[in-house]
Amino acid sequence: MTDGPLRNAELSGRWKQYGKDLVSDAATADERIVQACDSMVGDLDVSEVRSLLSAIKRHAERPQMDLDVTSSMETLFESGQKPPLTDMLRKHLMANLHDRMPLDTALDQALQSTVVDWIGMTKNRLDEECIRARDLGDMNREDYRKGIERNAETFAGIDRNGLRDALTSGNKRAFKQAQRKKTGVDEGPDE
Repeated sequence: MTDGPLRNAELSGRWKQYGKDLVSDAATADERIVQACDSMVGDLDVSEVRSLLSAIKRHAERPQMDLDVTSSMETLFESGQKPPLTDMLRKHLMANLHDRMPLDTALDQALQSTVVDWIGMTKNRLDEECIRARDLGDMNREDYRKGIERNAETFAGIDRNGLRDALTSGNKRAFKQAQRKKTGVDEGPDE
């Protein structure tokens, strides 16, 4: 069992580390943002998302071949699994197509909206885990206050375009490089 305020939560090890970072004064806001982004991308089957996005983009490149884009997209989404992220993407894309947007524009806007929803949904989930940890006694009042405040700051600071790029590229390790800590003797904290 790991330490930290979210040790009893049904979360991945990445998220439990994020929970430790929320209440630790040693973790910077930037480190928490990188940890949150890495955890979000780490929770996904990025190859499935990338495959779905590639199929949609192929349709967008040949619009004259598709008389009913909306039903083609519904069929495309029905053929795969339905994790929450792809379901959010489907809802936004379908709404945009019903507004008669061209497929490439509809996809671009759907991706932006999906990332915003994904960030909000994940933030709320972590807020709920902090509440649960407080109720279980895994988090004292001060750590709870710190955790909720820092969680809000973290998710407000996420680079939506960077998260979207990681999603569209299928790069599960997009945030790993930034997450590596400095290990050299002569290196100090960034100022």
